[in-house]
Amino acid sequence: MTGFRFKAHSVDGKRFEGVVQAESAEEARGRLDKQRLIIDSLKREPRDRSLRLSRTPTPRAMVQFSRQFATLIESGVPLLLALEILQGLTDDKPLLAAIRSVTQNVSDGGTLAGSMRRHPKVFDTIFVNVVEAGEEGGSLDVSLNRMADYMERSSALRDRVRGAMMYPLVIAIVAVGSIVALLTLVVPTFDSMFASSGLELPFATQILVSASDFAGANIAFIIVGLLLSVLGAKTFYGTERGRAISHRILLHTPVAGRIGTKVAVARTSRTLSSLIGSGVPILDAIAGGSRTAGLAPIEDALGKSRQDIAMGKTVTEALAKHEVLPPLVARMVGVGEQTGKLAEMFGKVADFYEREVDSEIEGMLKALEPALVVVVGVVLGGIVVAMYLPIFDAVGAAGL
Repeated sequence: MTGFRFKAHSVDGKRFEGVVQAESAEEARGRLDKQRLIIDSLKREPRDRSLRLSRTPTPRAMVQFSRQFATLIESGVPLLLALEILQGLTDDKPLLAAIRSVTQNVSDGGTLAGSMRRHPKVFDTIFVNVVEAGEEGGSLDVSLNRMADYMERSSALRDRVRGAMMYPLVIAIVAVGSIVALLTLVVPTFDSMFASSGLELPFATQILVSASDFAGANIAFIIVGLLLSVLGAKTFYGTERGRAISHRILLHTPVAGRIGTKVAVARTSRTLSSLIGSGVPILDAIAGGSRTAGLAPIEDALGKSRQDIAMGKTVTEALAKHEVLPPLVARMVGVGEQTGKLAEMFGKVADFYEREVDSEIEGMLKALEPALVVVVGVVLGGIVVAMYLPIFDAVGAAGL
């Protein structure tokens, strides 16, 4: 979105001046025409380079901003004064810079949502849509509180998933580091000792020594190869086709697929609950929900569902067509449509699948912990035994 500064007047002669957000000058003119304004001048605003931020605000800062903003509006504080007060309540630099810009733009006549839309790194599409619905419906404080709840729950779910991934990742790093240390530091010492003693090496020890020699001679190539593999995988995943293929493979992985699906459904349902509850039209809400799913097959399913709804189908009918979405989703949404509580039902779907994610993660960790210990123990123990086999054989041959 780009800001277009306008000067206009109404048919009764009243003068208006401000900023309208649009993708093009034609769209800006269309928005002003809908307000029955006669345009006197329309100029594109220069981009504010100082607001090209290198990082986004922390989730905690955004939650605090939303809560404080809602409290101020609920207390009857005028919008501009509330924005000025908020500038003194945050020390998050990207958020502070955005609030200052939004304050200036609102004081120049722009809408709050339109002003926030200029800063997509700070206020994403979901945030802006919720604020816009609250602005138009006169319930900005309710929308901001709803947004804070949404961000808190989304952040908690993300933290739980990341926490579950950290344990096996740390174990894997420690195991790989131990194996590399044994092959490059310990095994060569034993190899030189065996060579000087003239002991005949068992088959397992020969394999271990060969692996150590290969690792020592080609360590640079191995490191470069690993880095190139990681870079290649990242580049492939960065493409639309690569992302889709990776996600399809994930969905067919026994445990990870179930967890991934439930996380995506929980995220999407939570987003839809917040957007619909704030008064965002259903088609816009589904578009916002698809952007938070995080899994390409579910994003595609929501995109097709959106088209079906636009053609006149119910939300339940549109969602039920896609096997990638659990059947329970369509059933609960159907109840929500019949009772007129669609936002509340999406919230219940999100609650259910968040609990399911917790249960899946807990079960996975209980099974994974002993499995990882056994695998690491077998690998490291096998290396140690292979190193000592020649010594055991020599001792046995000597009859000791």
